[in-house]
Amino acid sequence: MTTAERRDIIEEMIRENNEIEVSVIKEKFGVSSVTVRNDLIFLERKGVIKRLFGKAVLRDERLSSAFDVHSVKQIDEKEKIGKYAASIINPNESVMLYTGTTTLQIAKYLPSQLNVIAVTNSIYIAYELKKYPNVKTVVIGGNFNPDTGATYGIQAIRQLNDYNIDKLFLAVDGINADTGITNDQPYETDINRAMINKSKNVIVVADHTKVGVTRFINMGDIEKVDMLITDTKADDNEIKR
Repeated sequence: MTTAERRDIIEEMIRENNEIEVSVIKEKFGVSSVTVRNDLIFLERKGVIKRLFGKAVLRDERLSSAFDVHSVKQIDEKEKIGKYAASIINPNESVMLYTGTTTLQIAKYLPSQLNVIAVTNSIYIAYELKKYPNVKTVVIGGNFNPDTGATYGIQAIRQLNDYNIDKLFLAVDGINADTGITNDQPYETDINRAMINKSKNVIVVADHTKVGVTRFINMGDIEKVDMLITDTKADDNEIKR
């Protein structure tokens, strides 16, 4: 039996029973605890389960198909970026998480008891934040982009004008020393700029494929960015620039 076949069977078992004990998986397949852990991590990334102590439970799938791990490029790098970004959020801060697969990883890896106000224009990030008892989640309203699961437009900008954000975590499609920060979503340009203007610290989270790249719409000059969090595959010359 291949790894993929075993994981498919485990997924089917969890879907049928809503949960499964780690000991049951070990006994059925004759595999080690490490192997079971890797299988469950895979299924958690896929959005099928949530891992608990000694078992895994089926997740509510109404939103789990969004940003499926199989369709997300550079998922390993994005997870590492997300973990680091989450670690620099301080208690009682207000943070803005702009829509994106990298900012979604920040929401997944927040310290469990962190007390913050989290503002987002992403329905997927808002859904992820619901698991934290001490996070006050504010969802920006407005027009809805079904391709990104994000809100934008004049209503969203008006709502943002009432807020003072300590840290903005901004996902981008490109960051370049000459052309600044850019993306491919023309309808969301105005809300991008509004978020930047309302934030004390602008932190770009971008994997190596975005560094040195220029995309269609300009969101701001490089001077607007206070910090870039990327991965070790990013081009050294571009980072220096």
